[in-house]
Amino acid sequence: MLSSDGFLAPASYFAADLALVGEIILYVLICVAVVAQRRGNYRLHDWIQTPVVLFNFFFIFAIMVLSLRFENVPSGFVERPFEPFYLVVVIHAVLGAVAQLLAIYCLLAGHKILPRKIGTLKYWMWATFATWTAAVIMGVYTY
Repeated sequence: MLSSDGFLAPASYFAADLALVGEIILYVLICVAVVAQRRGNYRLHDWIQTPVVLFNFFFIFAIMVLSLRFENVPSGFVERPFEPFYLVVVIHAVLGAVAQLLAIYCLLAGHKILPRKIGTLKYWMWATFATWTAAVIMGVYTY
């Protein structure tokens, strides 16, 4: 799956195409959730946010982590840390990891599984959205 031909570009991998399309769909859904929240429709916001955060795990672990290993990014980055390809991919991976961790915290605190002891949840959600936006932009650039 990682090495088969892609459907968006001839030189891409199927997994990269799947991840790109999937993440764009998830990002659009998160944008819809943000608009719903801004309009006071918190039920729709929660209804969208929860499956998006959970489904994002599929893209991270089933596709992106495997793609990093398939492309030998960890060893390549260690050997050539300032080469643009490796630098952009690592920045994307770090932003994506931070966004996902923030999203998990917001999800668990929003559903009252974790206490809201580190400030107002609204600010953490905006930080999550900003970080996720940066990660998506870097992901599109990486593609």
